[in-house]
Amino acid sequence: MAIARYAFRSRHHSQTPLNLRERVLTIDHDNRISPRPPFEKVLAIERAVVSDIQAFGYNLDDPSAKPLAVWCLLRQDLYLNNEATPFLVVHWKHTLDSISLLDVIPGEGTELLSD
Repeated sequence: MAIARYAFRSRHHSQTPLNLRERVLTIDHDNRISPRPPFEKVLAIERAVVSDIQAFGYNLDDPSAKPLAVWCLLRQDLYLNNEATPFLVVHWKHTLDSISLLDVIPGEGTELLSD
């Protein structure tokens, strides 16, 4: 399991976003597991911060799933409120041993701020 924590600050001193919307697509997967449908979820932003838990597993009842070396690659698009374009695109690799962050692509107008 991994936890991604997002903290928000506006350059224009506008109101903090109310929610983080995510859409997760499986872009590749181990052929021993079934593909997963797209996943969407809305998380409330509180005090300009939201956390997102990343977890991966497999169905123990699926006879084709073998626990060793099972993996999948995911694309996670992140949106603020009802925006039509993501502010961030994140690529993850999930295995039973680890969850790895592969790439983070900022959307237009998104920038990394150091503390």
